[in-house]
Amino acid sequence: MIRKLFPLYGSPAPRVVPLGGTFTIGAGGAVASQTGAKLSGATVTQVANEDGRYAIAFSRTFKRILSANAFYVGADDAAFPTTTGSLCGGRLLTPSGFSVQAIRTDTNADTDPASGATYCWSALVATV
Repeated sequence: MIRKLFPLYGSPAPRVVPLGGTFTIGAGGAVASQTGAKLSGATVTQVANEDGRYAIAFSRTFKRILSANAFYVGADDAAFPTTTGSLCGGRLLTPSGFSVQAIRTDTNADTDPASGATYCWSALVATV
């Protein structure tokens, strides 16, 4: 019975696909590195002319997004920065991806994260 509910590969819910990965910020807010598209199911790019915004484009279009999120990974022994983007919010939720917005904690303004900042993201998408 357990094998039927939770097969070795896939997800607990039929036709639901988990996606996820990490990306690291380089100079000028550019994406310096990220989990490869074959492993994560998506590609992350910096959105031109938008401070601290990153588009996560899925490798294919799905029927719907069930959930999408991202979070900033802070240094192990230092306070979270207030003048660079250490909070994040979501924008532009579509069946082919979503956007992550980096936000300052002191003013809630959109801003680029500090160079070297890492974000983790995940999404649950449905094929029906």
